[in-house]
Amino acid sequence: MSDRRRILGPSNTIIPNIPQHQNINTKNSTKLENEIPKFFLKNSIIKNSNGSSYLEIGSTIIEVSVFGPRPIRGSFLDKASISIETKFLNNVPQPLSDFFNFKNLSNNGNEKPIVGMSNIEHRISSFVENCILSTILLENYPKSTIDFQISIISIDPSATGISGLLWLINWIMICTSLAIIDTGIEIKDIISSGIVKLNSNGDVLVGENLLQEEDSGIFALISFLNLKNDEIVGCWFESINMEVNEENMNILVDECSKVSKLIRANLNSYLINSFNE
Repeated sequence: MSDRRRILGPSNTIIPNIPQHQNINTKNSTKLENEIPKFFLKNSIIKNSNGSSYLEIGSTIIEVSVFGPRPIRGSFLDKASISIETKFLNNVPQPLSDFFNFKNLSNNGNEKPIVGMSNIEHRISSFVENCILSTILLENYPKSTIDFQISIISIDPSATGISGLLWLINWIMICTSLAIIDTGIEIKDIISSGIVKLNSNGDVLVGENLLQEEDSGIFALISFLNLKNDEIVGCWFESINMEVNEENMNILVDECSKVSKLIRANLNSYLINSFNE
């Protein structure tokens, strides 16, 4: 018989496995902090949404709104469903648009307007959905839906090619994580991402150095749940004239994890300061 005088936690509570503090090379840590540019975060900017966030990094501006959980009538689901819509503003160029957004031509050769999301917008939505499905406790919200609207307001002119696309998705994940927290939806952990490039000579590039000319190398975008032993919830690798082997993969995962933890530390600091205001 339980003690009714106490407020007991749920029976399926999971104790987070928080790793012990490790001695990190101060020189390398400082170098990494200097290579990752400063970014601006703000939550609760859309009043008619259940949660929202805004992110600026350089010339890139992203806004995410979350609506839900909202009830679904006429059908029964044992857990919530998720829908994600990503849209670039009309004047914002899409990275790799010539490659992914195939030309939709009519018989007379005139290009037809794209209805709905473009191929790039679909790919971004798919990556974000696969990541957040692993952290939201969907079973706690039956017969409901959670809708995400991701808006790319502007993008850095140098964010072109595959590096620009992965760079953009990396910060979309950070902005989406803050929007989820703003809703108060129950989650397992905050998703944090990291993006790096491994050159053919073994050098690892992070930050805006990624947006240089795309020569041979391997780009890696990996999203983590840091409290769950750095569980990987999403990854995207692109190789340009370079072999992807086990050694290179281990380097990329380790370096992405370092970048992810540094961004996560900044996100934690923002949330703590926001709570104390």
